[in-house]
Amino acid sequence: MYDHEIFLEEKLKEIAKESRVLDIGSGNPFQKRLAKYKNLFANVRYETLDSASQYNPTYVGDVHNLPLPDGSLPAVICLSVFEHLYDPQKASDEIYRALKQGGKALIYTHFIYPYHGRKGVYGDFFRFTEEGLRHLFRKFSKIEIKKQGGYFRAMGFFLPFQAKFRFIWEPITYLLDKLLKTENRMTTAGYYIYLIK
Repeated sequence: MYDHEIFLEEKLKEIAKESRVLDIGSGNPFQKRLAKYKNLFANVRYETLDSASQYNPTYVGDVHNLPLPDGSLPAVICLSVFEHLYDPQKASDEIYRALKQGGKALIYTHFIYPYHGRKGVYGDFFRFTEEGLRHLFRKFSKIEIKKQGGYFRAMGFFLPFQAKFRFIWEPITYLLDKLLKTENRMTTAGYYIYLIK
């Protein structure tokens, strides 16, 4: 298991200790790398929010204006959403507002990664550095950030047919990033961010 996957699993276990979780921008429940963790949430009120009603989310809505009262959420998951937001600071502030004191959030966003907007559905607006993320989530009392690999993993996403051949290039890039210590530099495919209000 890769370092960032260990981080993801550890933080999902923390999130799953809460009685209620809102998965923002999830599409269908347990998409975006979460299917194998579904059992963690067996005793959790697992809700979803998406702007697309065809996914049948618990809430049809927008992270820029969460349809929830202040301090009402124990935990939030928001994976691969922030790069698609036209106002990420407003979204960060909304998550902060809706979380209860001590509430937890697990967020993932890309850094070095190809454009992946969908015309007429959602755009692809931003990429974030670690400094930018610390500023974006500065209201939170605790911020932990884990890179998703280093230089070689980031470049792997630009290979032709990368999705089809990921099982080949991913372990090679992980090994190269470890051997050459590229995670010590700023280049990475993305960041997992764990927050406590």
